[in-house]
Amino acid sequence: MTIRPASAISEAVLSTDVVIIGAGPAGLTLASQLDRDCLVIESGGLATDVRTHHIFHSINAGEPSKIDAVRVRGVGGATLRWTGRCIPLDAYDFEDRPWISETGWPISYDEMLKWSDKAASLMHLPEPESADASSKLAAKDNRFDPAIWRFAEDKRTGILRFGNHLKDAFAGEKRNIVYEAHCVEIMSNGAAVKAVRVMDRTGRSLLVKANHFVIAAGCVETCRMLLSAQRSHPELLGEVSPWLGRGFGQHLRLDAGEIKADTRQLGELQSAFNIHRRSGCSMSETGFSFNPEFARANELGNASLVLRYDPQRGLSPLDWLGSAKSRLTGEAVQHRRARVLVEIDSEQAVDRESYITLADEADPLGQPRAKVHWKINPVDRRTAHAAMAGFASLISEAGLGEMRQAEGITPDTIDLSCRRDSLHQLGGTRMSEDAKTGVVDADLTVHGTANLSVVGGSVFSTGGHANPTQTIVALAMRLAEHLNGLARRAQAQSSSGISESSVTA
Repeated sequence: MTIRPASAISEAVLSTDVVIIGAGPAGLTLASQLDRDCLVIESGGLATDVRTHHIFHSINAGEPSKIDAVRVRGVGGATLRWTGRCIPLDAYDFEDRPWISETGWPISYDEMLKWSDKAASLMHLPEPESADASSKLAAKDNRFDPAIWRFAEDKRTGILRFGNHLKDAFAGEKRNIVYEAHCVEIMSNGAAVKAVRVMDRTGRSLLVKANHFVIAAGCVETCRMLLSAQRSHPELLGEVSPWLGRGFGQHLRLDAGEIKADTRQLGELQSAFNIHRRSGCSMSETGFSFNPEFARANELGNASLVLRYDPQRGLSPLDWLGSAKSRLTGEAVQHRRARVLVEIDSEQAVDRESYITLADEADPLGQPRAKVHWKINPVDRRTAHAAMAGFASLISEAGLGEMRQAEGITPDTIDLSCRRDSLHQLGGTRMSEDAKTGVVDADLTVHGTANLSVVGGSVFSTGGHANPTQTIVALAMRLAEHLNGLARRAQAQSSSGISESSVTA
């Protein structure tokens, strides 16, 4: 058995060493790095299934948002739809920021950066383009630093899809995937997980036993599963009940305005802020993020800005020949005429009152649906407005045009007309030093439940502005090293005749 649907399995009970629930970038990366027998359970199929997606919709009880737009079921998870855009978290994201209720990570920025570099290698992220133009602009201003995004791509097929990218890791007998398998119950015995019960497309149940269990099912689904398990087995997750499902957030992706620029200014803007294409499907993007000193001084979260160009083509060949040449040569596309639109990705502060809970309504499998109470708080509004106003000021001072700022973004308001769903859902099982402020510890083990781990965007202690996939992959690789280490130590203790209980004592 390597990769097969649950309906093709004749056994009623399976046993393995590690069970991973979810075959997105977190689950597949973790499995590919484990030196232990493991089974990945995925509710979707080998591709996106619209019918399955519809069955498991959640209920939105908070700010308007397309909560389910990113809940992709299938081998590859959200990467079945993503653009491949990646950037690591900033050092500022790991700081203790008193104006945000819960900040700081139980691991250091340097530790995370080491794993982010390993994730970049695993994802074949290209070396970034230079950011000379944006760096020169940033040098004249204390509000922003240059930021560079890279795109994970497969040279043969385009945007990297994790199901295809990591499939070779499942060629042997050690790692297996069972898809079209809906996890309907987490079974425990006291403070430990003993098995999970899954259901195939025909409604037949299958029991999967293991020594260690990892939930990697995406932010909303991970919280829904754990909240459901807590309801059935209060002793299993009682220690983390104050924070389970709490601190849910998304990046606020905002249409922040438009820059009026002449031909010269448009050219300079495109040199500083653009998507750079090179041969072999290699892309990177240049923009800005907050300078930490400016953000600290103004008690803000983090934010980044990029420009989007809406080509305005006329009848003259000059209006399109330049951009066509740029595409052919792999250079940054230069439009002679274009609307220049400002796009912000703004961090949401950790807020206990933004949360996921269980709805009274059940899905077709009898499982309670997730109910999402998403909230935007005052720090979020101030951060977004400061990013917009600061960038408008920088553009004017640099002589690069005049920015018409979005009227719906103020220090007190973010109007719905300015918002676009970013699809970056974070929090709900945040990483923390203890159960008083989160759900998992620095090794991603659930506080008080030694054989249960969580990995994915839900464990982020804070969200920053960065697209989260590179950090998710980094955390999954780090978790694999931890679980491999546990197995090696257990084997060494067994070989020496020392039991784990005697070592603990």
